Amino acid sequence: MNADYEKSRLLALTTVHADQFTDEFVDWLPDNMHVWDAFVAEAQKVRARGFKRYSARTIIHFLRHHTAVAEASNTGWKVNNNHSPYMARLFDLRYPSMAGMWEYRITKAVGAAAA
Repeated sequence: MNADYEKSRLLALTTVHADQFTDEFVDWLPDNMHVWDAFVAEAQKVRARGFKRYSARTIIHFLRHHTAVAEASNTGWKVNNNHSPYMARLFDLRYPSMAGMWEYRITKAVGAAAA
């Protein structure tokens, strides 16, 4: 799939479902598609292994560790822990056939009105 098309599709999802995402996450996403792609790949691996539930935060921590060990430079990935719930929500919107792997909690974007 074309990377620009995928980015546009994801941004459209964040617009249509704006109540589920912070502005900070939406601003961060276009410049960090490599993080999104790695998150999706790991989430799909976890699902393929038969996990019905998993932690988006665990995937983020795994990716941070893996890149810190594997990459020679000190650039590291810039991913805020606060982004993990939004990555999980976006994953479910983008891949509805795999939705339901995450347990959602109240976030800044969703707010107390959802409780």
